Amino acid sequence: MMVGLARLLVRTFFRDVEVEHAERLDTDRPTVLVADHRNGLVDGLLLLAALGRYPRFLGKSTLFHNPLLWPFLRLAGVVPVHRAQDGGSSDGNAAAFTTSNDVLADGGLLAVFPEGISHDESVLQPLRTGAARIALAAAGHGIHDVDTVAVALVYDDKQRFRSRALVRVGQPQPVDDWRAEAAIDPRRAARALTDDLAERIRRTGPELAEWEDAQELMAIADIAARPVTVLPTETALADRQRILDGLVATEAGGRRVAAMESLRFAFREYRRDLDLCGLADAQVAASYRSGNLRSEYLRALAKVVVAAPLAIVGALIHVVPYEVVKVAASVPANRSIRATVKLLGSFFLYVATYAVIGVLVGRARGPLLGLLAAAVAPGCGYLTLRMAERIHRMGGAHQGFRLARDQGRLLDSVLAHRDAVVEAAVALADPVSPVAAPSGP
Repeated sequence: MMVGLARLLVRTFFRDVEVEHAERLDTDRPTVLVADHRNGLVDGLLLLAALGRYPRFLGKSTLFHNPLLWPFLRLAGVVPVHRAQDGGSSDGNAAAFTTSNDVLADGGLLAVFPEGISHDESVLQPLRTGAARIALAAAGHGIHDVDTVAVALVYDDKQRFRSRALVRVGQPQPVDDWRAEAAIDPRRAARALTDDLAERIRRTGPELAEWEDAQELMAIADIAARPVTVLPTETALADRQRILDGLVATEAGGRRVAAMESLRFAFREYRRDLDLCGLADAQVAASYRSGNLRSEYLRALAKVVVAAPLAIVGALIHVVPYEVVKVAASVPANRSIRATVKLLGSFFLYVATYAVIGVLVGRARGPLLGLLAAAVAPGCGYLTLRMAERIHRMGGAHQGFRLARDQGRLLDSVLAHRDAVVEAAVALADPVSPVAAPSGP
């Protein structure tokens, strides 16, 4: 049940979710999964919704004190950890270790956010040793083939509603290399395994030292990975991340410094072009060469017209709770908590709105119509989202097409700057990145 609810919430909150190397978890080996933790409750829901195996989570016991959170935590089977800094007892931790051991003994997947906090930093925070101690303890109790696996969660814009997310699964590693050391010095072995897990999360990420630098490199990778299509399209997050991996590795290794500076200069020139034209990269990269553009527009317009009545109803139903949640989500100073507020606030307010609609319609038209109205309301809201996104894409495609048609010479200059960014980025990211095709009409 919890997996279904998580998938519903994630599918509503995110426009698209990609999973890279999900097949690495297609196994019945007992596994301890560790992931970075930059987006509050959304991180756990994303793992629940995206992974093929059902993970049991460890979570700090103080989370269960939140009246909005605890129903979800109980439903998901989250194992409470009673930390010393929270006033927890050793008995509580012993119970958590026992439950974790039972999960692994059954060949289960145990998920831990070892940073212990949800944060806004661009770098991984120091890891606690709990995940490593659980994995080593399970192996020490005779559970065979215990693996650890690092997972990185990548967000296009973590607090924006209807953004995108990427789940990157690292290569599982057995804990056997640390078993001998654990038998002699458990603390030292747990620390060594924890340091190894931290490095693997960073490699899966990758880690970027500064947000400003991270934003620029991600924008460059987004341009270089974007496919050339007839109409504007988004870059797949996995493709973008692979090129970003290569750029980060090149820069971190201190290699080809002059070439990296040249790439950044070319990117800033191209970004200035975009600002002057009032366009996005996706609009410039589209070829607009198809002879069926008019028919494609007409089909898209027909869908909008047909769906408009229900979409308008959906907008009217959801506008008040949406605005309330929007205001509430702006209150937390920690950006990683804002998405949690949006998710939980939307869930409870929307459910309450549907219930009120059902009651009002039921009193006026009868119970059956009341139930039908309450059931149809969420669908109308989802349709509103899809139609708004479709209209936005149509507008962007139309604007880009007009530039390609009316300002050919200007566009040639913009495309030349874009191609310079793509070629330099692909060359610097090689061999991690695939070779991108030239852009433009």
